[in-house]
Amino acid sequence: MPGLTLVPTHDHGHDHGHDHGHGHGLSFEPLADNVRQSSRIGAEVHLPASMPLLDVSQLTEADKDVLRQALFENQVVVIRNQRGIDPTLLPQLAKVFDSTASDVHSAGPKAVSDPKNILSAYKAGRIPRAPQVGIIGSGRFKDYEGIADLEVVHLDHTLFHETPLSQHELDQGYTRPYRWHMDTPFYERLPGEVTILHAVQVPELAKQKLKFPNGPDKEIAAGATAFFSGARAFELLDDDEKEFALNTTVTYAPQAYEYIRQCRATEDGLTIPTVGRETPVDEVSEWSWDKVAEHPMVWRNPLDPRPFLQVHGCCVYKLCTRDPASGQVRVVDDVAQVRKIVYGFQRRIWAAENIYAHDWKEGDLVIFHNRGVMHSITGQLAQYQYGEHQRRLLWQCTMTSGKAPEAYRKYAGVNETGFAKI
Repeated sequence: MPGLTLVPTHDHGHDHGHDHGHGHGLSFEPLADNVRQSSRIGAEVHLPASMPLLDVSQLTEADKDVLRQALFENQVVVIRNQRGIDPTLLPQLAKVFDSTASDVHSAGPKAVSDPKNILSAYKAGRIPRAPQVGIIGSGRFKDYEGIADLEVVHLDHTLFHETPLSQHELDQGYTRPYRWHMDTPFYERLPGEVTILHAVQVPELAKQKLKFPNGPDKEIAAGATAFFSGARAFELLDDDEKEFALNTTVTYAPQAYEYIRQCRATEDGLTIPTVGRETPVDEVSEWSWDKVAEHPMVWRNPLDPRPFLQVHGCCVYKLCTRDPASGQVRVVDDVAQVRKIVYGFQRRIWAAENIYAHDWKEGDLVIFHNRGVMHSITGQLAQYQYGEHQRRLLWQCTMTSGKAPEAYRKYAGVNETGFAKI
C-alpha cells in the first residue's frame, strides 16, 4: 500500500471486547465470535460522532489509518445506516485503500453486455453520474438514477451448477453460492484492492440455508453475499501443500469469462468438475498473452503478515510451479489437472464455520478486501423479482488497481507483473 508501513496486527478473531480507534474519531470493532466463527472475517466501523453519513473529505488521516486497519485485519467491514449517500462517494472511498486505483470500473468503462461473456447475464447497469459504480440486484426499477427502465438479474446456482438442488431442497429453503470469485476480468486490467457495496433495497424474505458435506447447515439471509478468507484457506493446507502454493504462479484462461461461459460448476461453486464445454480459445474475443492475467497463488497483503491463497478456481488455465531445492520449474497445462490441484487446496474451506454471509440491511455500506477474500452471491430470488418489497438493489464499485498483486514468497523468476510472460 503506497504510503503505508506494515504494523503489528491484532490477534485475528480474538480481540472482540472493545472499539479500535482514537478518541471521538472513526473506530471499529470485530463482529461477535458467533458470527465470525473460524472465518477470520467481519468488523463494524463506527463513524466519528459528528458524521452520520460518511464524508471521505472530512476524514482525518488518523481516521483513514483506522479504516485501513479495520479492513485489512478483518477483510470485510460494514458501516450501517448510510442511506442517502451519493454514489460518487464510492470511488473516493476506494482510493483510501489504494491510491493507484483508476477511475474506471474493473469490468471496463461500460457494463458487460456482450452475450459471449457470462458476466452479461447479470444485466448490471451503471449510474450515469458515477460510471465507476455498477447497479446489481434482482427486479425491475423505473426511472432510477437517470435510467428509465432498469432490470437487474440475480443469478443463482441453478444457472451454473452441474447438479443443482432438487425442487424438494429448494422448497425447504436451501440455496448455494453461485460462483466464488474475485472482482476482476482476468484480462487487461488488474484486480482492485477493494470492492464497495451499498444496499439500496433489501428483499423482505424468509431466511435460507446453506448445506455442507460435513457439519451443520448455515442459516443465511435471502440474497446474502458470502465470503471466505484467503488467509484461512491457506491455514487449512498441510505443509507440503503450503510449500507448493508458495512456489506456484497461476495463469488464467484467455478471456476467462467467455472461456467458461458454457461450463457448469460443483455444488460448492468452487470449480468446474468436467472438461469439454469450454469455448475454444481461438473462438473467444480477440486476445493476446501479454494481457492475460497471471498471478502468484499466494499473495502478500497490506497491514497483515498472513499468506493469502487467492485463486479463482473456475477460471484457472495453467500452473507454473518451482521446486525450491533445485529451482526447476514444472508447467501444469492440462486444464483438468490444474482445476484438480486448485480445488484440492480450496475445497476444505467449504464448511459453515469458515463462511461469513453478510446479512444485508438497507443503508449498509460494505467494503471488502477483494485481494484477501473470495465472494459469491447466494439466494433463490428469481421467483420474487416482481414483488415490490422483494426486489434487491445494490451499488457496486470496484476499480482497476495500478499495482499488481505481490507474491508472498519472493524467488528468482517469480512473476509479479499481473500478466502472462510471453
